[in-house]
Parts: sequence; structure tokens; C-alpha cells
Amino acid sequence: KDPTKSKRPMGSVLEICERRRCGWTKWLRVCEGEWLFDISPKDRKVRMVEVELLKGSWDFEVCAAEVKLLPTPGAKGSNGLMKLGDCFTADEKVRPVVGRNGAFLHVAGTEHWVCDWVAGCQQLRRLEIKQTQDEVVSPLVIQTVVEDEEAEVGEWRYIVLDPKGVTLRSHATYDKAAKLKERLEEGEVVEVLERREGPDTVFLRVEIPSGTSGWAFTTQPGPGSFLRLLEVEVKTCHLYFQALKRTALRKRCSYVDSAKVGRMVEKGQLLHVVRRLEVGGTTGLQLDTAEWLVFPKDQGISLEGPLEVRKMHNEEAEVRADEAVALRKGPTELPWALTKKVLLPGSKVLAIRRAHLHGEMWMEVMQLGGLSGWMLASDLQLDFCISSLPRRNR
Repeated sequence: KDPTKSKRPMGSVLEICERRRCGWTKWLRVCEGEWLFDISPKDRKVRMVEVELLKGSWDFEVCAAEVKLLPTPGAKGSNGLMKLGDCFTADEKVRPVVGRNGAFLHVAGTEHWVCDWVAGCQQLRRLEIKQTQDEVVSPLVIQTVVEDEEAEVGEWRYIVLDPKGVTLRSHATYDKAAKLKERLEEGEVVEVLERREGPDTVFLRVEIPSGTSGWAFTTQPGPGSFLRLLEVEVKTCHLYFQALKRTALRKRCSYVDSAKVGRMVEKGQLLHVVRRLEVGGTTGLQLDTAEWLVFPKDQGISLEGPLEVRKMHNEEAEVRADEAVALRKGPTELPWALTKKVLLPGSKVLAIRRAHLHGEMWMEVMQLGGLSGWMLASDLQLDFCISSLPRRNR
């Protein structure tokens, strides 16, 4: 913080010259040189929203019982009221880029601002302009207005950021009466099939694994506005890592205790990662078992890899050790991995996978009776005469 600079008052409209994204936060450089941020990196509260500033002349009529006169756009205080039926001319519009239905209007000839939508309710309506015979409305303009109200259909991934979770609604509204029984918990990654812009937020039609769908919204309305759902890029991968320390498994991409499943990943355990995402510096890795490993930015990723792990297509092999070999739960010599399963010298096995770790080759093997585990490849001899043939000719 720069103690020599004064705070920007609520409702100030600033011109931004540069933007840099870091997680869910965008750092914004104003033309005077100092930097600000739109979403707090500490508590995810929305401090600034992107707006478009329009200048012109528009006539409006108050269609609510009363409308507050504001000293600045978005200010909490009031400088008076307008009553139902009052008419005025606006010469400036400040409209959020997200949520085009809500705009702040500057009352011409005064220092007052009004808002045309509050909490999903319309307060002002634009007066119709009488069209003269010489005026012709372009059909392109009409088409643009119609398309602006249509929903955006597609497939997106969002993560729930609200610590209290999100309750789905039956349709795109803030109304609590529309709430459903289905809930989304913090850290859930959900699929969104439809997006509709509303006042100061975006409504999302979410499809949950049970097959049902409901509506949620990205930003909580009201003075204490904060981000509830954030669009994320979920990368699909097939990578193998080895754990460097014991780490808790989680059912959601969240670091809260309630997300833990009660089981741990052991040091040295081989992990197969199928999905990866990053949110605000926190990295989430989903395993092939559908469970998550979550690593906050300040702790780092306690995994080694990616590692070279390859399938062996059930190659036939024989145990060549001088004595019985104990199978292990993973490719490591740590005590936790030792099992009571033993292979005698000369035993025939099928090689499933191989992994090269710390200068040694490990092999995952299986017997027809279901006995399986990991062992050092140095205690195993592959039948190259058989494995060199194509599988379809065996």
C-alpha cells in the first residue's frame, strides 16, 4: 500500500491502462500509475467491477414507488428520493460489463445518480421516442437487441468458492422461494450448460452428477458482493507422480477439513493424475479414483514427477531371485508398502506396468489367482521370445 495516496471512494469510475491476471484476481493499473485489484486475494470480496461508460441523452420515468438519489454510482448513501411517475433526462450511463440489465444513470443538470435495476427489480423505464416519418429503424438494430437477451449455451467448468456452499434454484432468479434441495459445496467442480446475464451477476444452469440441473449465480448481490462461482480451466491428463509425504485425500477440490475422505496418500505411493486445475495459486489434482489432492500456493506441490510409467500388456515373466520375494503396495522400499504376499523363485507372473524411479526399475506383476503387487525388475526375467511376438498371434 502507498500511504501517500488517498483511497478511491466507492463509485469512482477509473480508466485502466493495463491488466494482469493472477488466479481469480486481476491487477489493474490506472492511468495515474498506481495499481489496484478487482477481487481481493485474501477474502474473494469484489472490490471493483468492469463497466462501460456511455454519454448521450436519454429520457426515463420512475416506475417504482421511490428511487434513491445517489452521490456516486453504487454509493450506499442517499441524497434524496424520486417518486413514482417522475421523469428526468440522463446524460451518462455506467453499466457493468457483467450484468447488462443494471446501469447507473446520471441525472442531467445535477450531481445525482440513480440505478435502473435493484435486486432484480426494475425501477426506471425509458420513455419511448416518437418516430417521425423520415426516421427509419434499421433491422440490424432490432436483431441485435433480440440476440442480447438470449441465453449463451455451451459447456463450461466452474468451481464453487463460497465456504457456505451454494443452493441451486429452479430458474434464473435470486428469489429464495425458488431454492431446490440440491446443494453445491465449496470446491466442487461443476459443469455449466447455459449462462444468462442478470443484474450484477451471471446466472448459470448447472448439471450435477445425479442428472438433475438447477440454477446458480456467480456473484452474491448486495453491498457485500463476493464471488461464489468462478470459471476454471480443467486440464485432462494422464500423468504419474510419486508422493513425497503423507497427504490427505479429499472428495472436493477444497482445503477445508470437511472435504477430507479419511484416507491418506502415503510417502512413496504412485499416483495416477487424470485432471488438473489452478485457482488463485492453489493447485488441485484429481486422481483416477475420483479423489483430489489440494496444494495451497504457500505449501508447494509435494509430489515428484511426472514419472515414466508404461503398460507392459501382460508380458509373461519368471521370478529369478535366490529367495522368496515379498510383493509391495507401491514402487518403494518404505515399510508401509510391504505386504504378506510372497512369490517363490521360478514363479510365473504377468508383468502389468513398469516404472523407473530413482535409478531403479520397478515392475507391477500379477498371477492368475489374483495375487498382485510391485517388485524390483532385477528379480524378474521377461520371456522375450513370447513378448516379442504381436499379441494377436499368441
